[in-house]
Amino acid sequence: MKLRLQIALLSALLTSVLLGACAYVFLRVQTQISLNRVDRDLRSIGAANLDRGFAVDHWQRLERTLNFMAEQQPGRYIMQVSGPQFDDYHRSENWPKSITEDSLPKLAAEATEPPEPLDALTKMQRGPRPPHVGEPPRRDGPPLPRKPTLFLTRVAEEHTYRIAVMGSSRTTFVLGYDLAEIDAGMDELKRAFFIGLPVILLGIAGGAWLLAGRALKPIEQLTKTVESVHAHGLDQRLDSRGHAGEFQRLIEVFNAMLARLERSFHQSNRFTADAAHELRTPLTILQGELELALQEAPHDSAEQRRLVPLLDEVEHLKAIVEKLLLLSQADAAKLPLDLQSVDLSEMMHEVIADTEILADGLRIEHDIAPNIRVQADPVLLHQLVQNLAANALRYNQPGGHVRFVLAREAEHVRLTVTNTGPGIPEADRDKIFQRFHRADPARTRSQGTGLGLAIAKEIATAHGGALELLSSDKDETVFVLVLNAGHSTPPVMGSRQRSFSAASKTPSTQADTPGD
Repeated sequence: MKLRLQIALLSALLTSVLLGACAYVFLRVQTQISLNRVDRDLRSIGAANLDRGFAVDHWQRLERTLNFMAEQQPGRYIMQVSGPQFDDYHRSENWPKSITEDSLPKLAAEATEPPEPLDALTKMQRGPRPPHVGEPPRRDGPPLPRKPTLFLTRVAEEHTYRIAVMGSSRTTFVLGYDLAEIDAGMDELKRAFFIGLPVILLGIAGGAWLLAGRALKPIEQLTKTVESVHAHGLDQRLDSRGHAGEFQRLIEVFNAMLARLERSFHQSNRFTADAAHELRTPLTILQGELELALQEAPHDSAEQRRLVPLLDEVEHLKAIVEKLLLLSQADAAKLPLDLQSVDLSEMMHEVIADTEILADGLRIEHDIAPNIRVQADPVLLHQLVQNLAANALRYNQPGGHVRFVLAREAEHVRLTVTNTGPGIPEADRDKIFQRFHRADPARTRSQGTGLGLAIAKEIATAHGGALELLSSDKDETVFVLVLNAGHSTPPVMGSRQRSFSAASKTPSTQADTPGD
């Protein structure tokens, strides 16, 4: 998942968690505030009606008054009034049956809550004594002390009631309020939250996406610049101007790294080229001396038998030097190409003929489309296909086969080289085009230097084409070469007049493979 998308999703997730927590706290607080308001109203109603010992008709009038005030919801209030020495004074008709006397909490035995404060005139006068127990209260008597009020919430008959249990020494007053209106308000808030939350999250995610894009834009620019840096463009440097301060240090470090890579690359490439040039002369002299000594030695003598393998090794060394020189030129983007119109079909027939001579019991199959021409350097192209053929012979098994298929596909030419064999191990498939990489020699039919496929790939790249390992299993290994049918990349440096018939005689065209 891209970092920009991660930032947007994490922002939306974090926002949803915070909004959910805030909504939960808000709803809890709002519910508690509503309950406190209801409790305050219930307590006020009880305080105004518990200071005297009223008859049944008083409580009936009180209930009618409360329901009259609740015009939109008659029956919102329920009440029950009882006393310690007699039965119920009054109980609402819609009193829930599930709320029984035993299910309600019991008030304290004695009144401890002070009565409502008296007015100023009453405070100036000393009121009469409070009534004794069993004595009916007097209208002109002082207010009766109240017991502490108890609050609870009960669900009964699909209604939720907030109930206050209040009382004095003479009366127990239970007053309930239907919370349907409050619950409806809370449900409305919840619906608004759940409807608005997706919209808010989409806005947060969109804003985070845009902000992350602006923040990561310098990284994208750096990435595009870095992608354009390759082995032939190590002299490129990133411009730090216009970037945020956080990226200044990154650009400076990267430019310093490019400078070190460029210096090391040129030193290595120069060493390879210089070493190859310096070795060519002594190897040529050594080859000439060995050939002269071989001619002067008696025929089939011990001296001649000793000189023949030495001469072979010198020729092998010369081939390696030529290949190293070619690779150093490719690394420096100075591989000279003499582009000509080459009949690749005819070249493939010649390579197949040479392969049949070296097949050693292998079956050679081919399907070569006629008159396929490409713009290429004939010597280098011949070396490329010859390396592929030699690789197919070397990676094979007794009684196996090698198959060549050349065809035109739209604007490209496709050459497929298939050989039987044990296949290339999974661990070696990413390394077969590396220089001097060689697999287990016991798996090959001859020894090599480990440069054949590396050279073939460099030649294909120089011609604007591609060489890849298409597949490899226990039965077959398939390499594919794709070249442009109409044109190729222009020559990098210099020009040479050569023919692929001459190339087959030069030591530098001896093919081998890094998988040897």
